Amino acid sequence: MPKKLFEGCVDNEAFHGAFSKSPYEFKHFNLNFIGVYVDGQPVPHNPLELDFSKDQYIRAYQTLFVGTDRMGQDRGIFISRKEYKDANTLFGFNLSPRIYVLQENI
Repeated sequence: MPKKLFEGCVDNEAFHGAFSKSPYEFKHFNLNFIGVYVDGQPVPHNPLELDFSKDQYIRAYQTLFVGTDRMGQDRGIFISRKEYKDANTLFGFNLSPRIYVLQENI
């Protein structure tokens, strides 16, 4: 099993090489649920429930810190919450045995 998994969604035209679209613009597409399952069990934590229209995506934003091993450290990922929502919506999952706790309230 991989130790880390990163997921992002791009526009179909961008994926297929349209010059007018950027394959590096990761949109949220109003995604409302995402999780990783192994043998029917959620790992490394329960799936995320999101609502980008109500700015309820902080736990998803935190996955980038967890996935890049920067959670709780004095180093950033250089993507603000606004940039995350606007065009950098990536999800990072650290699947290694280390346990991370995503903050429910920030």
